[in-house]
Amino acid sequence: MPSGSLLAVADDGFHGPTPDVFKPKSWFEFDLGPIDFYFNKWSALTLFVALFVGVFLWLGFRKATLVPRGLQNFCESIYDFVDISIARNVIGERGKTFAPYLTILFCFILVSNVMAIIPVAQFPTTSRIALPLILALTSWLIFNIVGIREHGFGGYFKDMLVPAPTAPLFVKIILAPIEFVSTIVARPATLAIRLFANMFAGHMLLLVFALGADYLLPKPQFIFGVVSGLVAIGLTAFELMIDVLQAYIFTVLTAAYIGGAISSHGGDHDAEHSPSHGHGESAALTPVAAAARA
Repeated sequence: MPSGSLLAVADDGFHGPTPDVFKPKSWFEFDLGPIDFYFNKWSALTLFVALFVGVFLWLGFRKATLVPRGLQNFCESIYDFVDISIARNVIGERGKTFAPYLTILFCFILVSNVMAIIPVAQFPTTSRIALPLILALTSWLIFNIVGIREHGFGGYFKDMLVPAPTAPLFVKIILAPIEFVSTIVARPATLAIRLFANMFAGHMLLLVFALGADYLLPKPQFIFGVVSGLVAIGLTAFELMIDVLQAYIFTVLTAAYIGGAISSHGGDHDAEHSPSHGHGESAALTPVAAAARA
């Protein structure tokens, strides 16, 4: 084989990542009846993220002062962003009630996503469908419970099954199952799949170029390894942007579903839910005060 060929005879070629990278080896496992319990890197990182977010927010607000400083100031900035830009902007003034949940949701998803680019960890815990599904089902339970409490069980499902009361009967018959499936099945499924698919695909793409650089750099045509390494670096920055965006999208959609359940199921928000609504009052409140009122 010519010395200038891309692959040397001595190796067996490039081996790219497979879906098995998302199935880390179990550190220990045991069976409890029909249930198989195990603990691996994914489990450890998920537990770490939950503890990190919980302790981080607790430290930020445990000794809150009127004039925030340091960690409290940073935590209040996050809370203020979620409270004003997501909760009140999407739901309306009643969104302040749900701001604590939305803040925790946003922070948890963000840190879980960012694990993809943290050295040693290098594993986005949301790249396995179990975690996004649990988060989606939690949001699903909340917005359905809110809708039932707001309109009553019968009224909530009546709005769901009759989304267009003045429409002809044949239109109602067509819309009823669509609206029901959209709310009960499609919303949690799309929430989970969107987050999972983006994190899975992004991490897989990053691994391809990182492993490609590792494979090609020692070879004569090292320039291809350099290019692959530069692409991996660029994708790391792009992955960070996607991490933030996916956390934001998940939180905004959860707020939108809660807002729809409060106003009228499946209906559009009224003028009171416009982006400018409630900003005057929220501007006069610190995030800590808003949290206390919620």
